[in-house]
Amino acid sequence: MNKLSVAVLMFAVCRAFSAVLEPTALNEVDHASVRVPLKLSIFSSHVEDIAMQEGVSFAEAAAKVRAAGIEGMTVTQGLAADRIAAARNAGLAVACVVGWPEFEKGYDEAKCEALVSLAVSNGCHQVMLVPGFYPSAAEDAALFGVIVSRTRRFAAMAATRGVETLVEDFDDERSPTCGIRRTKAFLDAAPSVGFVYDTGNFNSSGERAESGLELLPRTRHFHLKDRPSGDSRGSCAVGSGVVPVARIVSAARDAGYGGWFTIEHFGATNMLECVKASASFLRAL
Repeated sequence: MNKLSVAVLMFAVCRAFSAVLEPTALNEVDHASVRVPLKLSIFSSHVEDIAMQEGVSFAEAAAKVRAAGIEGMTVTQGLAADRIAAARNAGLAVACVVGWPEFEKGYDEAKCEALVSLAVSNGCHQVMLVPGFYPSAAEDAALFGVIVSRTRRFAAMAATRGVETLVEDFDDERSPTCGIRRTKAFLDAAPSVGFVYDTGNFNSSGERAESGLELLPRTRHFHLKDRPSGDSRGSCAVGSGVVPVARIVSAARDAGYGGWFTIEHFGATNMLECVKASASFLRAL
């Protein structure tokens, strides 16, 4: 057998061997279609509700939340440090910090820096601001400019410490980010600020929940909120209401989103059961 024949034979053997070891194109597609589990979080106030409703300590409530498959906690400004520590000891990472800086009134530098420090000290890289409000539902162009300017100032400061600044579509007609039009205008005016897509809040504005999908390129966090039929302000376990949460989550994943999804059902009188039901629904997606 000459050298050329040997080379041809070796090439054929290698191709056959690699075909055994490597997945087929079909298998590659099947593998790619397997979804990575969602990173689920919960509001710290929900953990407090569970502790009160179940008659247990905050640490015990956090452990119950973790057992339900929740991995993170969105911390509301003002939560006691020992409660944050208890949640972290239970296995809940700090997913985001939420602050209310009231930029319509001024810029409190110490308060703003404390928000960022709270995130950094807990290994968190996101602060969501409810930046301020108009005096009424009527828009105020001058106040809009003030609130945006102060939000940009905060974002620049936070960025120096590796923290993203975010705003959400807020369900209050006095908010400069209420509804898709106002939210888009705010984000356009503050290009360094990311978006928290609250799946239930567009409904509160009389808009379709999917309205926020056009903001997916700016989306850095999700609040998964469902609404009961006929109640655009109510709350229920995710997957049990009228908001197309599964469709929105699927679109986010298809767009490459891999961040936190914070479950939200403020006002639930059976919070632990809501958390379990929401987590079960979302884990199945």
